[in-house]
Amino acid sequence: MITSLLDEVLRPGDQVLIGQATAEPTDLVQALFELAPRISGLEAFCGLSLNPAWSQNLPEALSVATYCGVGTLGPLVERGRARVMPCSLSQLTALLAARKLPADVVFLQVSAADAQGYHSPACAIDYAWEAVKTARAVVVEVNHSIPAIRCATRIHSSQVVVVAETHRPLPQQLESAPAEVHRRVAAQVVRLIPDGATVQLGIGGLAVAVAQALRHHRGLKLRSGMVGDWFLDLLAAGALDTEVPEACLASLAVGSQDLYDTLSPTGVLGFASPAQLVQGVPGSPFMAINSAIEVDLYGQVNAEFLGPRYVGTVGGQPDYFRAARRSSGGLAILALPATSGRSATSRIIPRLEGAYVTTAQSDVDCIVTENGIADLRATDFSQRRSLIARIADARVRDALERGPLD
Repeated sequence: MITSLLDEVLRPGDQVLIGQATAEPTDLVQALFELAPRISGLEAFCGLSLNPAWSQNLPEALSVATYCGVGTLGPLVERGRARVMPCSLSQLTALLAARKLPADVVFLQVSAADAQGYHSPACAIDYAWEAVKTARAVVVEVNHSIPAIRCATRIHSSQVVVVAETHRPLPQQLESAPAEVHRRVAAQVVRLIPDGATVQLGIGGLAVAVAQALRHHRGLKLRSGMVGDWFLDLLAAGALDTEVPEACLASLAVGSQDLYDTLSPTGVLGFASPAQLVQGVPGSPFMAINSAIEVDLYGQVNAEFLGPRYVGTVGGQPDYFRAARRSSGGLAILALPATSGRSATSRIIPRLEGAYVTTAQSDVDCIVTENGIADLRATDFSQRRSLIARIADARVRDALERGPLD
């Protein structure tokens, strides 16, 4: 049934943009796989996916593009089966708006329509909703398990083609306890964050550790592209501003069912586009906290490449760092352990290769490891080298401070 309905929508050469994470309509994706050998020249664009079908059923006839090397599309990127467009989320939105990156058809998972006939997003408001404005067709799976959320973005049933209705639970991504080194990094990070600040975090062990370390703060606001279960920790601890309706906003929530159960049209966590999030909260210093694979002694950041492998993403890091630096009292904070792996390889290196720079040296205020904080504001290159080397692992500190940069 889905395949036959979709067959009437798709045309040869169509560019199909697929909602990411909780917004990905898995039945539609499976139908796309089945139709690709019969409809020539189809290309799919998908970001962060939690759908295992990408590694199991992908037909050779389907071209695939993405902006990241994480999630279930990561193995496709590693095998060269998916092309990577390395752009920030703001660039991606602009490319779609200008149709430089055309989206002929958009696939989304949405909520059941309300009394006025409007469908709400599946805990995800991002570039896909820019593509909705210009696409020839918007094809949706209506999932009755999607919670009602607080947001202004929605789409009317008259604007979509409904091909399936489900009661499927949203995909869950459970957070493991942070490693001890992440707790030590987080203890340094929170020294920089005052009560009442606006905080941006991602997901993963370090984000969880920072959130746990912020439990005793008060009046915190959120402007995060991604929110995980760490939001529940901050909420339970009383650290978040729950008085101002727009105090806590995200564009994507991925976590446990407990997280989804807290969402409602009147809940503390609301949803907005990344463009709205980077505007921050007036009168509140914006603290953007992001991590990376490595950083060099100039302050240049690599969040994408592990050796020759593309395993990360540009994502929102440059956007949020620049938003923080525009904010009065805000900080662009890069946080990472000083070493990685069993071999304890230093994540602070003399100099990044040009192609591996995700965030420019001019867009980072502070670099934080478990060994301390390097405040790079108003520093020259010599001062930066000394400050960054001091927070590296003790075994490489002297070599970094005295050795050649190339």
